[in-house]
Amino acid sequence: MSNIVSLRHPARGSCDDAIPGLVDLFSRRRRGRHDPFWLKENAELLQILAAIGASVDLEPLEALAKGLPEELRFFPQYYRMYLSLALDLRDLGMVDVPVSEMAAFVHEQDLPAIELSDTHRGEAHLLLQRGGGAAGDTSHEVRLLHFARRSSAFCLPNRRAAYDLTHLVFHAANYGRRSLPCDPARRLSLMHVGIVAWLESNLDLLSEVTLALRFSGESVPASWDERVAQAVDQVAFREAHPGDSFDDDYHQFLVLNWAHGVAGHTPFQTPLPARARIVRYGPKRNTALHELSLALLDMGQARRPEWRAMRWRLWPKLSEPTRHCLECVEVLPEFDGFFAGFSRAAPFVGGRI
Repeated sequence: MSNIVSLRHPARGSCDDAIPGLVDLFSRRRRGRHDPFWLKENAELLQILAAIGASVDLEPLEALAKGLPEELRFFPQYYRMYLSLALDLRDLGMVDVPVSEMAAFVHEQDLPAIELSDTHRGEAHLLLQRGGGAAGDTSHEVRLLHFARRSSAFCLPNRRAAYDLTHLVFHAANYGRRSLPCDPARRLSLMHVGIVAWLESNLDLLSEVTLALRFSGESVPASWDERVAQAVDQVAFREAHPGDSFDDDYHQFLVLNWAHGVAGHTPFQTPLPARARIVRYGPKRNTALHELSLALLDMGQARRPEWRAMRWRLWPKLSEPTRHCLECVEVLPEFDGFFAGFSRAAPFVGGRI
């Protein structure tokens, strides 16, 4: 099909000039060293840099590495972030990181047992595998497989479920280091989440979907790749002022660049000012998803699950930007099935939909 491309290998090498600024931004400028969000942000950055095979000057992080085992013992509730940091520092070339010691502590204390989320259990399993330790209980794998294959459940916006789906693929694929066998049901689930993300203009989630599709050995709609490529440099860095929040768009910045790199381009090319601390993309506006949902709600019992039957009735109710947004995804083979679920037009039978 002309609107499908398949590129799985990251661009490498020429993004390295940007790496020192990124490490400095996240390790020194944004948050205090013992803020849990410092751990989260730096674990995510190093995870991506290790996954794309970046060349990183690790000297600014050497003091951090030495203290990781003691911090892990004092803050065991953050074990996944600490172990992730250690593993990625090792993979980036810091050979003396005490990964085995930390993995052994996590296993001995049975820290994954505190997890209620199977997605978090899957991440812990991967981390312990990478650390050379025993992985423990793997019963979560069957449950995650069933979850990923329930494609109809992903026709409606559900942020938690959507990110659980992309993350379970990341963990199964070791962030692109190993290939996954194709799974048509999982692919359909990812396509449904991608359509929701497209209609919602959620570039953070759309980027993760393109990554998960590639890690699954699947093709990515060309329009999604193009949107990621357009957005990757539409970021604004600025200095922080008193009272400013760091609850910003840093994660979108990271995953957009990661997805752009895995699609075969060079990530992290936007110049990063030396005093920048805040990461912002454009303002959030009403989305096609919101507008389409309200139009369907107003139709009440007149809703039908067939897109071709509903399109001409919905079109006059929708704005031009929403129509254009829909035109970009209605050509996908998966859209009709997606709309059947999204329309919520199925009759009630015995009190259930």
